Amino acid sequence: MRQWLQWLLWSLTVVSLAAQPLLEARIYVDGNTVVRRIDGRLWGTNLTNESRTADRTVYNDTFVAAAQQIGIRILRFPGGNNADGYDWKRHEMILPGRRKSWAGAITLAKIIAFCRRIGAELSLTVNFGSGTPEDAADLVEYCNGPADSEWGRKRAEDGFPEPLNVRFFEIGNEINQPHQWYYSWTAEDPYKYFFGGSEERRGNYEASPNLDPIGKKGDVFKARGGDHQVYTLRFPPVKNVVVFWAPTQEAAEQGQFEKWRQVESLQLYDGKAKVFVLDSLNGKLFFGDNRHGFAPPQDSWFLVEYTTYNRPGFLDFARAMRQAPSSVPIQIGAVTVPFEGQKPIASLDSLRMIYQEMDFLVAHQYGAPFPVDRYDYRRQIPYQRTRGTSYGRIRRNQQILDSLGIEKQLGLAITEWNIFLDEAHWKINRTLEAAVLAAEFFVRILNSGEDFPVWFAEQFALGGVWLALYNNWTSFSIAPMGYVFQGFQPWKGKWLLQTQVESPEAQAYDRPLPYITAAAAQSTDGDTVVVAIVNTSEADSIRCMLDWNGPPFAQMIVHRLEGDSLWANNDGGDPYNVALQSGSGAFRTAITVAPHSVTFLELLRSVPSSVGKQRASNAPALRIFPLDGERTYQVRITLEKPASVALELWDPLGRRIEQITRKELSAGEHIFPLSVLSVASGSYWVVLRSEDAIVVQPILLR
Repeated sequence: MRQWLQWLLWSLTVVSLAAQPLLEARIYVDGNTVVRRIDGRLWGTNLTNESRTADRTVYNDTFVAAAQQIGIRILRFPGGNNADGYDWKRHEMILPGRRKSWAGAITLAKIIAFCRRIGAELSLTVNFGSGTPEDAADLVEYCNGPADSEWGRKRAEDGFPEPLNVRFFEIGNEINQPHQWYYSWTAEDPYKYFFGGSEERRGNYEASPNLDPIGKKGDVFKARGGDHQVYTLRFPPVKNVVVFWAPTQEAAEQGQFEKWRQVESLQLYDGKAKVFVLDSLNGKLFFGDNRHGFAPPQDSWFLVEYTTYNRPGFLDFARAMRQAPSSVPIQIGAVTVPFEGQKPIASLDSLRMIYQEMDFLVAHQYGAPFPVDRYDYRRQIPYQRTRGTSYGRIRRNQQILDSLGIEKQLGLAITEWNIFLDEAHWKINRTLEAAVLAAEFFVRILNSGEDFPVWFAEQFALGGVWLALYNNWTSFSIAPMGYVFQGFQPWKGKWLLQTQVESPEAQAYDRPLPYITAAAAQSTDGDTVVVAIVNTSEADSIRCMLDWNGPPFAQMIVHRLEGDSLWANNDGGDPYNVALQSGSGAFRTAITVAPHSVTFLELLRSVPSSVGKQRASNAPALRIFPLDGERTYQVRITLEKPASVALELWDPLGRRIEQITRKELSAGEHIFPLSVLSVASGSYWVVLRSEDAIVVQPILLR
């Protein structure tokens, strides 16, 4: 009902304004000024090890096809908060008192295979919370070491004999946040993050009810029951251990604990004695069997407080990882900065050591630091994301690098982002509004250049429900935001062009912001230019004049993402309610974009100039075979590596007649049918366009 009312109000507004002239914007694109090549890493996402099992995700053909269609370029694994509890060698989660594994889990090997199927690069989050520098170094070797190394051999056994060339590793996750007390040996202390040390696992923290309703820094866990129970604390080695016990969860939540006593041997005590034996080096607790020491009953609760010590820090991890054999230079990210407020945590020499090991700074972006109850306020989110806290942090830290005499550019990796994370607003993530805001976010990053050096960005997350690009739980639909990713698919490998926009504007939260933002890029041969136009006006269609400085175009392909309201989505029964709608025609300099919409243009000079050129050795192979049916053909593509491709039929006048397919394809052979019953006789071209090449084959229709 709410969505219907919003649509009605929007419709009435449009009718009332119908007689008024359209607002106008002008987009200046300089085809002679190339900024930089686009590597595609803006369009990434997360898939955690605790997502649904492999048969529902990475082994599921529908899920894989959705990821291919969306066009994921880089994938972060294993997360997320859970990364600081993930043992990648045993594919287990390290939890208070126990380890957790489950049948059909998403393992590192399965993620690697999935990335290859969808043509995505892999980035990894290292377990800082409960892992070791040795584990992290072994992870680098597993990914990038030679096949005759210890962990390279294990990778080969898993089906990947050649090094994976994984470049990006971040150490830990959100260590500056209070909820990390549940996942990591320390939190909210940048000095301990960078240098390691000891930590008191005692007292309370700001609890997350779905994680730890008791909110204790110590290990809280439920007893399994039975004789000779053994439990492992999360962060060994340990000392000064105190064990508290409650007979029920209710008693535990009310703080009604009984203290147990540490002893050297259980054999000296009767079955009623509440005693335990401790292996402090490995953090293990041993309990009795009701003959020698009381056996904790099933569903009773423990709180164990202790001191963890000799814990490694960021520098220990980074140095160990760089010593591991690697086929490519690895880039290491830090999740916080070496400052408390404006004050550095260490001497200049220590800061220099930190920044020498830090290649990029990690940022997570959700919500906004201003009220978001109104759409005109939410319009400011993309501006805030690219000119707010993250922008200030990266510029400040780059200045510090320069002052320390370290000659390198510090990168920024936005390894988690969505429009909202809080439950009160997260349904917006699955709407057209979120798609429009995400598109402007991408456009602003593209146009920021070195002023805001985003190395890669990873939306959270690929699968799930309200945060997902693809809902693999209920509606089994791609979110409108996913179609924004798809619209940017052809941009990888193209060259960003200098673009300026003159647009009508309106007040957002605390500043006026333009309705129209735009970016443009061109192919290496100059035959194709792509343009993205975002209109954040809630009610106004806007006529955009394209002012192009360069050789003329013959044809324009238009892909529109629009809907009847900001709340339009694909979860209400029609999974394609908001999807890219495409059309083509002669090039024109004026295009009207709908309210709250994203428009992608492909500007084409003529039949691509690669006609008649020799095929490069690594270019896709294109073959056409006639079938028995009248004017029916089979088109076969062979790719040496995964690629985003467009397969089209063109006429001799440079007009696209039909789009056969446009999607992300894995390496290998792919077959597509081509039926041309309604096409006039004559000579035509079948054109295959990928990021790296254009291949053209003539076809004569009789």
